[in-house]
Amino acid sequence: MKFRSLAILLVIILCCSSCDKNSTPLFEMEMFFELDIPAGLNTLESHFFIVRDVPTFASSLLTGNGVDPEDIGFINGLTATMETRFSGLDLDFVEDIGVHFFEDDISTRQESFYVFNDFIEFGNKTEIPMIPTLVDFKDVLLQETVDIEFKINLRAFIPSELDTRVTMRFNVFPPE
Repeated sequence: MKFRSLAILLVIILCCSSCDKNSTPLFEMEMFFELDIPAGLNTLESHFFIVRDVPTFASSLLTGNGVDPEDIGFINGLTATMETRFSGLDLDFVEDIGVHFFEDDISTRQESFYVFNDFIEFGNKTEIPMIPTLVDFKDVLLQETVDIEFKINLRAFIPSELDTRVTMRFNVFPPE
């Protein structure tokens, strides 16, 4: 049974790594938002926060890099982190996180970054790295602002209000 699982995993890895996408990005986009998470949230529910009109700086980045919107093929997530801003509070009470983009209606949301409790270790840390999804965010990130849904689950109570910053980086690729 282990051999079969290992063989399937190896085939999937080989298929995914043989994709013939242009591996040189035109440039990187970076965006961030700040979020105050209140103390006293329970550990049984997922807690959702909507952050409206987060600037993407798309027109400035396109102009600064000498690129037109037609020159962009796709935009993929690169890295994201959630970090405490001032308190230096240990984030070991976080179980999992999800960051979603949406346009006008929350039902159109697309997951951009996430992290599960298996990847968040206990210990003294003030920053949690997140994993990008494989979704193309070209339509969303070429707008001047974007609405974001931030989801967090907790494994323990937050001892005080948490002032955080979420920083996201994206690779912008030319058409294939």
